[in-house]
Amino acid sequence: MSERPFMQLYVSDFIGDTLHLSTEQIGAYMLLLMAMWNAGGKLPADEAKLARVARMSVKKWKAIADDLMPFFEVDGEAIWHNRLTKELQKSESKSQSRSAAGAEGGRAKALKDKEARLANAMRSPQHLPETITRLPSEDARAPEPSSGFEQFWEIYPNKVGEPAARSAFSKALKRAGLEEILAGARAYAAKTDDRQWCNPVKWLSEDRWKDRPAKPPEKPPPKPNGLAHLQKPQSREEYIAAELARSERSFT
Repeated sequence: MSERPFMQLYVSDFIGDTLHLSTEQIGAYMLLLMAMWNAGGKLPADEAKLARVARMSVKKWKAIADDLMPFFEVDGEAIWHNRLTKELQKSESKSQSRSAAGAEGGRAKALKDKEARLANAMRSPQHLPETITRLPSEDARAPEPSSGFEQFWEIYPNKVGEPAARSAFSKALKRAGLEEILAGARAYAAKTDDRQWCNPVKWLSEDRWKDRPAKPPEKPPPKPNGLAHLQKPQSREEYIAAELARSERSFT
């Protein structure tokens, strides 16, 4: 039986991270994740092989790769997925713990039976072996130092797809300084026009912190409704004169 019978999927996070993807792109993304899980956490960074995993032509893969690759990290000749790697390590750790517990249980039972026989023969108590020291859990490990992403995430107005945005932010830091990116995010968050907010992955991947958008055109004043003449105030004398004129027209 496989050591990894199933892959953990956090449905809410997955849906939130892939809002900007098409149905075809989501299918290709899932196939890559499943193949990576079965392969032990990595796939070759080769367009032809990745296209074959995604079950599409190389030409089609090149057309969608720009939207999918921000989810992955490139390490030399291989690609890997940050969250999948952590889940894979958890799965393997649990499997090893179960195997070790089973083996230890067998040894403990054998020792207990042996000690019982010795106790009956020698009429003297025997001590059990000392308790095995447990390894520190993964949760006790020290957290990685912040790269400034939390500052960016606090400023950026459209908070969707955080894992993919975190990966795109890490790559953006190789092309620009932290303060430059944060200043661009502040300027973008302060925009006053009614254009739709950009996805953070797209904003970071396209170096949008360098944008200098034109000022939106001013809205023209409202046009008159054509009834302004009816709203003009009339004096008593003007009203009487107008009524007399209408009376004269009706009898002519």
